[in-house]
Amino acid sequence: MALIVMKPLTQFACAATIALISGGGGYWIGKTQPGVAPVAPGEVGAAPAAATARNKVPALDLPALRLKLDTEMDPLARFKLALQHLEAWVARNPADALDWLASQPASRRRNEVIRMALKQFSETDARGAAEWAMKNLSGGDLNNSLIAIVNQWANGNGQEAAAWFLKRPATRERDAALENMFFAWASNEPAAALNYIGTNSDIGELSPTLRRAALAGWAKSDPEAAVTASLATARTLNDPAQFANTLANWATMDLEASSQWLLGKVPAGEPRTAAARELAAIYAQQAPAAGVNWLEKLAAGEERNAAANTLAAEWTRSSPAEAAKWAATQNSSVLTAEAVSEISENFLRKDPAAFLAWRKALPPGPIKDAAGQVGEGPE
Repeated sequence: MALIVMKPLTQFACAATIALISGGGGYWIGKTQPGVAPVAPGEVGAAPAAATARNKVPALDLPALRLKLDTEMDPLARFKLALQHLEAWVARNPADALDWLASQPASRRRNEVIRMALKQFSETDARGAAEWAMKNLSGGDLNNSLIAIVNQWANGNGQEAAAWFLKRPATRERDAALENMFFAWASNEPAAALNYIGTNSDIGELSPTLRRAALAGWAKSDPEAAVTASLATARTLNDPAQFANTLANWATMDLEASSQWLLGKVPAGEPRTAAARELAAIYAQQAPAAGVNWLEKLAAGEERNAAANTLAAEWTRSSPAEAAKWAATQNSSVLTAEAVSEISENFLRKDPAAFLAWRKALPPGPIKDAAGQVGEGPE
């Protein structure tokens, strides 16, 4: 699933974060940096059933378990014993379970189990889970854990979650959690989330980032309403990238419907050009041949050229030979030297011999000149 274009806030390789649009072809919140994997919006609402199931967890003699753990000398056997009782342990005393896990030798497996335990803890006490995480974790582990926690918290009380996080010191991890929280909150309660952003002075300079996150979340549940509202706000704030990002989040779910809406509802101009550029990136990833046909429906000039450059550059990431073949048919006034360079670099990296043959066959002109600056230089 997908999401947003904006000021970079986070740079962690998250195992669970929200997708948003970044013009480079990825989908992240805010404008989160590459390496972030998306969480499907459907996961956000899964807590009640899971919590109900855990009402039936077996009873646990916690003092007896701790005694067994303390007397077990084999680290692997000790960890296995803890895992056998982890669900009941977290249900009985989550902080105790998490403290014990944190005291064990650091490993990827231990960190995964801590995230599992925090996820369970957040189903009954999201604030408590967040407090433990911020006190005991750091870096990517903290970032990933907070994102999972806020998805639960937003589903129960987005306003409480927002107020709590805004009172924490500003860090990249906190800001990433806020972005994901507003995305999840607005997926269910867009009016409440956007109203909070517009009326709360504590948000400060994060306002554009969180607004885009909220609009992206709204686009997952009611895309036409979200893009209509985003277009109006973008015009007021002179922020066409916000609208483009919201529409792109719809496009990751329904590229055809979002493309038709853009052409039918938005007049030519800066917002439509920005959105066309984002849609071109998605066409390049999902259906480049359809993207080529779609270009012909765009307004000739800046709008079509911007989309064509993005389509070609993104297309060449996965299919450089096909993208280069199409680029060679384009007028040099359409493709910029930067786009041709990116096409050439990707093609050269994937198949050097085919790239050199393609470049040699290009007719003289700006496209051949730009391609000639890549690799071994001009023929």
